[in-house]
Amino acid sequence: MKVSELMTKEVLTVSPDMSVKDVAKLLFEKEISGLPVVDAESRVIGMVTEKDLINMAMPKYLEEKGLEDFAYILDEGPFWKKVAEADRLKVKDIMRKEVLCVTEDMPVPEVARLMISKKVRRIPVLRDGKLVGIIARADIVKEISRQTGII
Repeated sequence: MKVSELMTKEVLTVSPDMSVKDVAKLLFEKEISGLPVVDAESRVIGMVTEKDLINMAMPKYLEEKGLEDFAYILDEGPFWKKVAEADRLKVKDIMRKEVLCVTEDMPVPEVARLMISKKVRRIPVLRDGKLVGIIARADIVKEISRQTGII
């Protein structure tokens, strides 16, 4: 089975100039956890996820320190100040620029292996360098369920 048989063909995307505030709203309203960032020619130039939004507000030093400062960060400190800045930040400020992409003729088991080894939930699907779909772990799990008679 090839990626083209499982991928979602109508992909919601965002531009690099969209505000972080608007992306957060879009992710929440559509109940999705990440989106490809594309340029005017439908080339994938990044990904923005819920994780990126949370990382945007987390001070970098928290990664190096223990949890003793965590209550301060959440209750009265930098976390909420950064959240308040979300309407000034753009997707290009927080997106991951290195994006794993696959082609639509790639075998699904190979994509599953990549998702596990690279720890990604979704992978944009390209044809001639342009976005034509997206495949998510949920797509693969749904097919496993279908093939095993669960659904």
